[in-house]
Amino acid sequence: MGWYAIYRREMLILWKKIGRMGYVFSSIIFPFIYLFSFGLGLSGRVNVDGGYLPFLAKGIMGVTVMINAFQQTASSVSVGRLYFRNFQSIVLSPVPAGEVVLGLILAGVVRGVLFGGLVFTIAWGVFGVAGLNLYAAAGLILGAACFAAMGVVVGMLVKNPDDVSLINNFLITPMTFFGGSFFPLQNLPHWLASLAQASPIGVLNTLLRALAWDSSVLWAAGALMTLTACCFCWSVWLYNRYSE
Repeated sequence: MGWYAIYRREMLILWKKIGRMGYVFSSIIFPFIYLFSFGLGLSGRVNVDGGYLPFLAKGIMGVTVMINAFQQTASSVSVGRLYFRNFQSIVLSPVPAGEVVLGLILAGVVRGVLFGGLVFTIAWGVFGVAGLNLYAAAGLILGAACFAAMGVVVGMLVKNPDDVSLINNFLITPMTFFGGSFFPLQNLPHWLASLAQASPIGVLNTLLRALAWDSSVLWAAGALMTLTACCFCWSVWLYNRYSE
């Protein structure tokens, strides 16, 4: 149960942050603005099956999951390592590396699902978007786990906490705008659409928008689980080699 101690530590930190004025608002302001600006400005100009607002709401939920699961996990690990220097106490504890990484990933899942679900709840309440089906709910959890695992890897690799912002600029921001979250991928050039579809956020959007079980759902779920497993193993390897 060593993973639970790590998970509970991260949840206590999250709970204290939530208690601060403006933390929740600052975490959802970016997707909230895009939901309203794109939803009100383009709802009658973009034709997709099922309507543009449901398409947009699920895409923005995916972006919210990505940003919060990845960025918050990467920042927690990197700041703990390089600024507060309290990550070393975890390394010196008897908790195995795999359980430490598992606890960090599970905490990232909670962050991603919490804020992603909050954004979708706003879309449901304000725009009347239909609720999530089983495939979307599974995608929400699998996507949060994938991006949290990526966040652990980045948090262990960076040499300065500010480098997380650099990763965001070159990795997260391109996926945000070219991952099919705001507009259908068929509007992009074929090569770019294929690349976007294979990106983590593109795979997540496939699950979030799935209406029935088919090969694309199986492929998307398998891709997210495979990437999560690879990042988990990489994180364990980095943790075992950690020395600062």
